[in-house]
Amino acid sequence: NMMLGGGFDFASTSRQGNSQNNSSEVNFYPSFGYFVGENFAVGLSLQVGSSRTGNGDQKNVTSSFGFGPFVRYYIPTGNESLAFFGQAGLTVASTKNNPPVGPDRKGNSLTFALLPGVAYFLNEHWALELTVNGLRVRSSDPDTSNDNDKTSTVSFGINSLNPALG
Repeated sequence: NMMLGGGFDFASTSRQGNSQNNSSEVNFYPSFGYFVGENFAVGLSLQVGSSRTGNGDQKNVTSSFGFGPFVRYYIPTGNESLAFFGQAGLTVASTKNNPPVGPDRKGNSLTFALLPGVAYFLNEHWALELTVNGLRVRSSDPDTSNDNDKTSTVSFGINSLNPALG
């Protein structure tokens, strides 16, 4: 069996009186997995995104692309339509920032994530999924030409749900 899913998000901010700070962002997160055992899947996830801040000649544009493997294990419940799961994934991403003034900047990041979630199976082929942020460890270099801007972040949270269809 195979699994295909993903997510999508969009955000737009418009500021009255200062259109140079208007912004928009769109991201797409497709994923594909293959069940290698009962309730155990391995797969690949992608991240494609773009953001814009400002207007006209003062527009700052950032594009991003990431990919990485994941493993997921489902824990069945007494209800055939409901299962809990845990997912671990590693994502390598790159960004390109095109500011209105100055040279382009390239960056990269590496993220490890542990995500708990729940899946509600609508039928034999489709499920709605909710995951929480869980544990994330991220190493980031927003400008590879600058050696003094690298960051490392460890975060844990269960306060934000991320819905997906797959």
